[in-house]
Amino acid sequence: MNIEKPDEMERFQNGKAALFTFAFYGLALLAWSLYEFFTKGDLGWQFIILLMGNVIFFGSRLIYNRKMS
Repeated sequence: MNIEKPDEMERFQNGKAALFTFAFYGLALLAWSLYEFFTKGDLGWQFIILLMGNVIFFGSRLIYNRKMS
């Protein structure tokens, strides 16, 4: 099996798909966290997962931006 590197169009499409996926998961976890907070008074694990995902995303962007400049 030969795996080829993606061309520019495939990278663009993958980036857009990742953006929509990240937005969906972020909004779903935020809505679930807010629901739990207003019904049970606790944010729950879903909020921690949301925060860790954001830390990983923005941290990796910061690292990659510093490597590029």
